[in-house]
Amino acid sequence: MVLEKLSPSIVFDIFEMIAKTPRPSHHEEMIRNKIKSWLKEQSQKIDLLYTVNEDSVGNILIRKPATVGMEDAPSLMFQAHMDMVCETDRTDGFDFMNCGIPIRIQDNYEWIDADGTTLGADNGLGMALALATLTDQSIETHGQLEVLFTVNEEDGFDGATLLDPQALDIQSKLMINLDGGPLENIVVGSVCGRRIRFSKKFNWIDYNESDDLEFNEISVQGLLSGHSGGDIHLPRANANKLVSRIVSKILQEMKIFVSKWQGGTKSNVIPAKSSIILGITSKNNQKFEDFLNEEISSIFQYYEKFEPNMKITYKKTLPRKYLSEEESKILISTISIIPHGVLKISSMHDKFIESSNNLAIIDTEKESEIIWLYPRSMIRSELNSFCVSMKQLGEIGGWRVFLRPVLPEWLPDLESNFLKYVLAEYEDLLKKTVKTTVIHGGLETGTINAKIQGLQMVSLGPTVKGLHSPSEKLKITDVGVLYTLIKKLIENIMKLNLK
Repeated sequence: MVLEKLSPSIVFDIFEMIAKTPRPSHHEEMIRNKIKSWLKEQSQKIDLLYTVNEDSVGNILIRKPATVGMEDAPSLMFQAHMDMVCETDRTDGFDFMNCGIPIRIQDNYEWIDADGTTLGADNGLGMALALATLTDQSIETHGQLEVLFTVNEEDGFDGATLLDPQALDIQSKLMINLDGGPLENIVVGSVCGRRIRFSKKFNWIDYNESDDLEFNEISVQGLLSGHSGGDIHLPRANANKLVSRIVSKILQEMKIFVSKWQGGTKSNVIPAKSSIILGITSKNNQKFEDFLNEEISSIFQYYEKFEPNMKITYKKTLPRKYLSEEESKILISTISIIPHGVLKISSMHDKFIESSNNLAIIDTEKESEIIWLYPRSMIRSELNSFCVSMKQLGEIGGWRVFLRPVLPEWLPDLESNFLKYVLAEYEDLLKKTVKTTVIHGGLETGTINAKIQGLQMVSLGPTVKGLHSPSEKLKITDVGVLYTLIKKLIENIMKLNLK
């Protein structure tokens, strides 16, 4: 056990168990089965009473009955998602489908991270906190507790969208989402988002050695990356946009024939690497290298201070196929025109990001989903307006553009008695003011709220940095503070006035 010396051990032991269990998005069966078997083991060890319900998409609801004398206390539900973003910067890759996460303790026991992969504290730590409440025998009195774990949060909110409260028999009207943070903050709202997919049937030309073309592969890699909501405002580069910048400059001077372009892996991750294979006529070879090196130099001059590990390389290669000059121009121009980053700062809330877009994925090997975007906004109408403009842009270039369903915003309810209760208990614990915040990221709360009438919600979490990237790390001391708060909220639930 790597985390066996950490406190609270009940939480870290569960987190390590979760980390050892593969759980990519769309593949939550292993972690779901692990949780069920773990609960069965706990019921034999400590006489744990519980029930588990599962709906048709694989969400599970675990219920623990109230202790004697607390039957009239309001039922309290903790919610987290079972899947994790799977990203690695290992040169030989990482088998997330079959291997546990290589967790480790860093910086003199200040942080937990993983060796070359995402850590999965998002949302494995939330799961661990929730499961700990069911088995912690130091919690002597409590009302009914429910734990809701959803599937595929990271790639479309499928679990929350297809949640079946009746099949799960959800009884709580109070919910603590454990996908928030950082410490000393209560998240009370989140933005809406909508994934956009571009597809196109290109007319590929088979490569022939007699073609008077020379091909090069240009690669951008080693970028910091990060969460496409929470990190979108930071001075970080997008690998897809850097590649498009380079080739757009070259396109102004000569014909280009694109053979392959792949960059980004997840719609909610800022792309860390991107590579393109392109051809030029042989006579332009020296001119190509001159323009390429000039643009690479300009990029490093601007980005080197905040992208310290960035690498841009190029090398000769041979293709299997390539696009015509016209279709290459359409592809390059489309990527060049699509905006990335913060689109608008809120005029109503100082310094809050109103709207953003992540130019997330390019893959010319998949004609049905060549480009993926992930815009977000705190204003639904602004999100829809941007999506329409992207659809119009795509159609001008002959693309088929598909708009995925909107992932709902979560609007703050600052008059919620449950929020007031959580805020009072949090401030009593910390002996300082606790902030309420709205985040520029998507939480399942808005979607779940639409499914359960009368639900009051807050979102809590520890400090986790580098979300959705191999630099993800969890602050160890935050976990104990947060778990102490959760225990207080459970034990003092009768203080809550719901009238």
